[in-house]
Amino acid sequence: MVNHTREVIVGKLAILALVTCVAASTFAQNSSPALEDGFKAPPNSAKPRVWWHWMNGNITKEGIKLDLEWMNRVGIGGFQNFDASLGTPKLVDKRLVYMTPEWKDAFLFTTKLADQLGLEEAIAGSPGWSESGGPWVKPSQGMKKVVWSETRLEGGKPFSGALSHPPTVTGPMQNIPIFDFLAMIGGQAPTAPPTFYADTAVIAYRAPTSDIPLWSLRPKITSSSGSLDLAALTDGDLVKTTQLPKAPAGQQGWVQYEFSTPQTMNAVTLVLNDPGAAAANMFGAAPSIADVEVSDDGQTFRRLVDIPNDGGTEHTIAFAAATGRFFRVGFTDKPAAGFGEMTFDVENPFGDFSGMKPNPNFEISESLPHTARCIR
Repeated sequence: MVNHTREVIVGKLAILALVTCVAASTFAQNSSPALEDGFKAPPNSAKPRVWWHWMNGNITKEGIKLDLEWMNRVGIGGFQNFDASLGTPKLVDKRLVYMTPEWKDAFLFTTKLADQLGLEEAIAGSPGWSESGGPWVKPSQGMKKVVWSETRLEGGKPFSGALSHPPTVTGPMQNIPIFDFLAMIGGQAPTAPPTFYADTAVIAYRAPTSDIPLWSLRPKITSSSGSLDLAALTDGDLVKTTQLPKAPAGQQGWVQYEFSTPQTMNAVTLVLNDPGAAAANMFGAAPSIADVEVSDDGQTFRRLVDIPNDGGTEHTIAFAAATGRFFRVGFTDKPAAGFGEMTFDVENPFGDFSGMKPNPNFEISESLPHTARCIR
């Protein structure tokens, strides 16, 4: 049956190729002048469209006219109007604030002129990159995240008490606050985000026998340099950090867990508190800066898995079960953030980051191996 299906598909492809070749040959003989004319004077449907940003209210009818006439002159078929803000300095006598009467008048002027020039016009659903967000959206109706807390109890007996409260901070994950990257690059003070919290569920379940809290195994924590605290690495606080100095070029920094007897691990959690790195890496993963290693003697280590450096704040990575007395999270000397070596022209609206220096430390909020299989 499989061979028959393949034969049918190949047959259809062969017939399609033959028909296509014949049709293309006929078209080439009969339509060459028309095709050539189409390239010389493309129809409007074939012309490119562009994003047209109105930055921080720097809008005048004179500027609108010059932009649209230029688009038409160079062969652009239309635009998407995008009202945005990146801390652009004031370049006009009076900024036109989004949806004020003056802004609407300028946009009406734009629409009429675009129609006269035969340009296709589109507009984003709201200012900025929020698509449909704005102060009219109540916090209870906006985007939300799931937060959680964990309380471990001894089974087989009643419990009376208060469960630890989940985080209430507005931000990407748990108690990590919003990092206003646009405010940073624009030199502006970040605005306070709206807040919302509501209980969803209380879930009680029997912990798997393989899920052993790390603290109960009493590992000895050491590092390539500096002094790290086990409590700080396992307390669930993703904001408070402990510092691991970065190793010299060509060397590796590490956090090591030494157990009195061999232990089997199945996953590891790593949280680096570096908002700048997260913002820099979100548009494309940077090379991994950390990995997990295991050893029986503390001298010869075997790599288990790389930890991605993709802008995510927390990574819990599962790997094939590994047994040993020594487990390490190793770090390369490559700094996570990408602003230290960047220079910009003084007229660049993003500002000048050349004075910013890389952090000499890895800011570690959480780093712990797991005896149970888990991912997050």
